[in-house]
Amino acid sequence: MKHAVVIGAGAAGLTAAILLGQRGWRVTVIEQHYRPGGCLHRFFRKGVGFDTGFHYVGSARPGQSFGQVLRHLGVQPELQPLDPDGFDVLRFPGLDFRVPEGLDRWAARLVEAFPDQAAGVARYVELHRQCVAAYGLYRLDPGPAPEAVVPWEELTLGQVLVDCFSDPRARAVVAGHGAPLYGVAPREAPFGVHCVVMDHFLGGAWTVRGGGDALAQALVDRVESLGGRVRLRTAADHIEVEGGAATAVVTEAGERLPADLVIAGIHPKSVLAMLPEGSVRPAYRDRVEGARSGRVHLGVYLQVRGDLSPLAGRNLYRYHHWDVDAIDDSAADDVPFWFLTAPGARGEGEGVVLGLTMTDAARWAPWQGVDLGRRPGGAPARDIAYEAEKAKLLQAFCARVQAEFPSWEIVRAEASSPLTMEHYTRVPGGATYGHHHAVDQMGRYRLPMLTRVKQLVQVGQAVAMPGVCGAMMSAYLAVGGMVGMTTMIEELRAA
Repeated sequence: MKHAVVIGAGAAGLTAAILLGQRGWRVTVIEQHYRPGGCLHRFFRKGVGFDTGFHYVGSARPGQSFGQVLRHLGVQPELQPLDPDGFDVLRFPGLDFRVPEGLDRWAARLVEAFPDQAAGVARYVELHRQCVAAYGLYRLDPGPAPEAVVPWEELTLGQVLVDCFSDPRARAVVAGHGAPLYGVAPREAPFGVHCVVMDHFLGGAWTVRGGGDALAQALVDRVESLGGRVRLRTAADHIEVEGGAATAVVTEAGERLPADLVIAGIHPKSVLAMLPEGSVRPAYRDRVEGARSGRVHLGVYLQVRGDLSPLAGRNLYRYHHWDVDAIDDSAADDVPFWFLTAPGARGEGEGVVLGLTMTDAARWAPWQGVDLGRRPGGAPARDIAYEAEKAKLLQAFCARVQAEFPSWEIVRAEASSPLTMEHYTRVPGGATYGHHHAVDQMGRYRLPMLTRVKQLVQVGQAVAMPGVCGAMMSAYLAVGGMVGMTTMIEELRAA
């Protein structure tokens, strides 16, 4: 029996472990954190759970991409639908745009909001359909060649918006739903990434009962039902390479785990640090080291008293200006854009409200590498200036929330910085989507899943698409490369 070692128990790593287990491999997954899931995991305060990176998913019905992935993997988390007539609300100055399920319904609502842009809406929708059709795995279609996506990922969303819409407000509404979901401003966002992410959610939006934790645990249970192991608090130190092939993973505790295949569900920069010097080409090393990490966020975790029904079946994207290209102008302290969702309105923790706003990696650089742990007595290990910086942004965020929902009383407020994300996921800089999925780093410039090291495959957001579905699909690409993508897609379709 062949043995695989998977580094990282995030969505991509656990999916790869299941796919290999289904094919008779003996799989060991190692995870440095005490909870599985990576960005799927929750933390708890007095028994109340707060999701850190998981809020909702799309296209979860039978026959749709994510729905077929769940069925093929054999996992059945309890899904709860969001409002099909407006699962997301994009709130701009003077305009609320409710995003409905279905591309045609979305287009009709866009025309209602901007009647003079009807021709541009029709043109945009046609381009969207052509673009999405190029993504064979996502569409569960073995027909398109892999290189069919390249031109769509080298075309910027910003250019398409200018070509289709004369009204900058219409451009903002189209871009404003997707840009925060993959962390790239329209001026450099690949049209292909935008279309696939948007299509995913327009296929129907869902939450998971129990949040990301429940999905992660369902994946872990499935790995173990197939004879695999998921070992927590087990950090990888380095990957042994003999004769040009990965042969083992050695943990920080010095344990050697022999492997016929190593799946790295961590960022390629972290993989490089684990490989012996000279095991990859200098050009590849330069390419990975020079790749830009994605945008970073401040996570906000609230408990409120008040009526949460305005967010019972929907999420709020709040823009305080119309310039979506400036959402990454994150050096400001006034929180020009923020996201809000309320699991508490759906019975997921009394009064629980979760938020995100973009911040700037450079802002947190003075505390890079400082231990996140706690000193005796519970005092934060980071210095007072760090805590003050985090508190300043949290206060600004809460002020925005209270202005929007004046009847709410915030009884608990906590925040996580990008350094928190980096500590728990080991993604360089704490980038929410790992890689910066911009036109100069996608298409023919994507970071590859394979290196010169044989028996080593990389999975995750950084080598594929952003988000939970993107990460899980990366595992299908990796294993599909071994068994044949046509076979893999046919299995998915039949699940």
